[in-house]
Amino acid sequence: MKILIDILHPEHVHFFRPLVKRWQNRGHELKIVTRDKDITHQLLDLFGMPYYCLSRQQKGLGLAKELLVRWARFAMLVRNIRPDIVMSIGGITTSMPSKLFGIPNIALTDTETAELSNKIAFPFADRVLTPDWFEGDFGRRHYRYRSFHEWSYLHPDEFVPDRELVRSEGIDPDQPYAVVRFVRWDAVHDRGETGFTSGDAVQLIRQLSSGMKVVLTSETDVPQEIREFVVNIRVDRMHHVMAYSRLVVGESPSMCAEAALMGVPSVLASSWAGKCGNMKILESHYGLMKVYDRGNDAVSAAISMANALPSRENMRKKRDMLVKDLDYIPDVIEGHIRDLTGGRDV
Repeated sequence: MKILIDILHPEHVHFFRPLVKRWQNRGHELKIVTRDKDITHQLLDLFGMPYYCLSRQQKGLGLAKELLVRWARFAMLVRNIRPDIVMSIGGITTSMPSKLFGIPNIALTDTETAELSNKIAFPFADRVLTPDWFEGDFGRRHYRYRSFHEWSYLHPDEFVPDRELVRSEGIDPDQPYAVVRFVRWDAVHDRGETGFTSGDAVQLIRQLSSGMKVVLTSETDVPQEIREFVVNIRVDRMHHVMAYSRLVVGESPSMCAEAALMGVPSVLASSWAGKCGNMKILESHYGLMKVYDRGNDAVSAAISMANALPSRENMRKKRDMLVKDLDYIPDVIEGHIRDLTGGRDV
């Protein structure tokens, strides 16, 4: 079977990696196309996943031009290789060209606030797959599954934390430490949204560091007062570092969700993420995350949690609930591929 995958974001690399490995081992022909954004290509290279770049990330008015370029290049690719199935997260590049050439395509999303791209892509998708608790309805094409995107690569069958990899980054996995993440806030769905102010960031790091080591990673420059805490973790080892931390605090919904799914308590500061079903269910049902739309509230919550950390045993029990409760995403996706390709095995 010929399978064409579009990867737009570093997290998509992690999401598709178990599927790519599985399908390569079965002898299927895979083609990965990308958008050169942040560490996407670095991850693909480290994981040994060959790819073809369609475009580099643009900003402002350049976004529209970039999308037109991606559509044209993707359409040529689809016409030339005639894949059996096309897949992507978001579907903004893939859905319309695939529909034009009659190629079955699957678009996945877990982001309710990506309203513009959802409106552009999903009318042309054959199937839109979302978590069960996604707050929105895309009609007859919409199929739900009981899981998280992050579970694709953090399921115990896919990911086993390695203490030695943590030590290789200069961090002692047996000593308490917190991982803190600041983001750039430049995605389309981030416009007008906020997390921590500079003052919040300084207060957070100063108070956390009084009781434990702080591992700070940031997409932007941080205030001078806390630059000494910034570290550069090799990108394919970040999940290992997070897995042995006692607390994850940040502005990245993806990283905070990843921490929660690994059984690490997390505190998220984001003015928009609390509107998303993923964050609501991790907070209200599983008790693995705290979400705040004001940075100063998130700082207070993080400090309170750091002063009374839940036991690892308690967090392990909560994670065990996930293992029993959640669907295994590769199996879910393969079921939809069989449906769309006339029952062909993948």
